[in-house]
Parts: sequence; structure tokens; C-alpha cells
Amino acid sequence: MTMLALTSVRGAPGVTTTALVAALTWPRPVLLVEADVAGSSSIKAGHLRGEVGHELGLINLALAHRNGALSLSTLRGQTIALSDDGARLALPGLATKAQATSLTDDFWATLAGLLRGVTRHGVDVIVDGGRFGMRHGPDALLRAADLLAVVCRTALDDLVAVRANADHLPDGAGEAALDRRGLLLVGAGRPHRADEAAEATTLPVWSAVDWDPVAAERVNGRERLRTGLSRLTSSRLVRSGRGAVAALLAADDRRRRVLDVTLETTVLTGKGVR
Repeated sequence: MTMLALTSVRGAPGVTTTALVAALTWPRPVLLVEADVAGSSSIKAGHLRGEVGHELGLINLALAHRNGALSLSTLRGQTIALSDDGARLALPGLATKAQATSLTDDFWATLAGLLRGVTRHGVDVIVDGGRFGMRHGPDALLRAADLLAVVCRTALDDLVAVRANADHLPDGAGEAALDRRGLLLVGAGRPHRADEAAEATTLPVWSAVDWDPVAAERVNGRERLRTGLSRLTSSRLVRSGRGAVAALLAADDRRRRVLDVTLETTVLTGKGVR
């Protein structure tokens, strides 16, 4: 199963909306983790319109970790349903930015291990990492992900910002770092194309979602959508979101095949044997 992390390097290009649409269009059971340390859960207050799970969320896991009681069971108990079919869950984020001081590096590392455990139980994980480089940010989750997608728009200043920060983005260790960082564009062609974005940033473009602010507002709580996205299936945002998810899963599959070949070669040649 896949662990996908989304982040940005500047401004607000739409990480949360993209992560939410990805979770709602994901073809397998999935857990969306709202790990943005900016505060004010967009899922609870936005998409779910403040109607469920007021007391649940990330801060409770941080408190459990402080007390030595953080486990997969604790994690599951803090999730809420994103859709009525029960196949899409979410771990809501912080209520306020002040709560971020409780999110230590050790907590994030422990949570990263638990989320890897979630994938081993047959559930994919999508991490909304918010803006990269924030104090108390979820760097351990970004490092643990199979794919780290940098969400950005295609204006020149956005692309320049990604290029300036590309070498500082968290990476995996050794062979696990192979092909795990790429771009998820919001509004390709507004004004620069995907190939231009790849050339400017030095990162491959994995996928893109269309610029569709009206649908984005509806997904983020302008109207009740608790039963799913049936009323938005024809929107550019959801249609492109489905395509983006398929492209991300294809990128993960390609990466796994390359890693399998690399591992097989290492074993056959005796490299790494001590």
C-alpha cells in the first residue's frame, strides 16, 4: 500500500484541497492525515462543516505519546469518517497554531512508524503536510512517505521558489530516495506548461489538477457533501483529481518496480552483504 505526502514551499497553492480531493477520489481504503501545523482543521471546519468529531484530532495523539500510550488503536480512535461508505477516514489536524508546540520530532517519528503500520494493514495514507519548513512541522512524515508531492501553481515565482528549495526537501535514505519527489501542479498552463515546470524546478511532474475555484469552495464546505462527490463528479476539479490520483499511483508503481530491480541486483551481486 502507498503512503503519499503533499507539501508546498510557499504561499497557499492548494495543498489541503488537493489532498482532500485525492482522498475522496482514492480507489482504495485511505486515511487522510491533516498534519499542517498552521492550525484550524480545514477538514472539520470546512468539508465537514463543523458537524462531527469536535474533540478528535492530532493533538490527542501528541498527548498520548507524551504519556507513552500512542498506538495504532489510539490512532484509529481519533479518526473521523470522510464519507458514509467508511472507506475514507481522516485524522483531523490542530485546532489552533499554539498546539503545535506539543508536536515534537519524536512524536512525528513515532506517528510515521504507525502510519507505515496502517499501510501494512491494507489502508493507503495521504498526508497533508502543509507548507514545508514550518516550526514543529511534520518532516518525519514527509521522509517516511513513498512519494513526496510538491503542490505548486505554475506562475514563474512559484516555480522559482520550488527550485530554490528542491534540494532541502526531505528525502529517504539510500535506495529509498529513488524517484520519490515530484510535482503536483495546480492549474497547469496558467501560465506555464508541465514540461516548463519540470525544467524550471528540476523535479518531474507526476500529475496535475485543474484550476477550479468554484468546485474547490464547494468541497471545502460551501455546501453539504457528506455522502461523497456525486454532485461534483462533472467538475474540472474532481475529474482532474481522479486523473491525478491515477497518475500518482502509477508513479508509485514505477518506483516500486525500479526499487525491486535494484534490490534484486544488489542481492545477486553480493553488494551490501556484510
